Amino acid sequence: MDRDAVQFVRDFMASGKPVASICHGPWTLAEADAVRGRRLTSWPSIRTDLRNAGAEVVADQEVVVDGQLVTSRGPSDLPAFCAAVVEQFARAHHPMPG
Repeated sequence: MDRDAVQFVRDFMASGKPVASICHGPWTLAEADAVRGRRLTSWPSIRTDLRNAGAEVVADQEVVVDGQLVTSRGPSDLPAFCAAVVEQFARAHHPMPG
């Protein structure tokens, strides 16, 4: 509910850079109105909130990749989540500042 954090997430999603979110993390994405029209997964208790925010929620996959966004259900999915995050970030083609 921190306005600065929500704005940071909104801006980062708008940048097109890779974003990874696990467990309850997608709640902040929903608060930033960044899940509408997206396919993702999360911890079971927040899935209704994500659907209400316009997301297509997948319950039976360890990790879901939708464009720049990588999501996972929880700690038991960390091996699959970490592998997907590394792959997604390695594919990102954003120039480094400096």
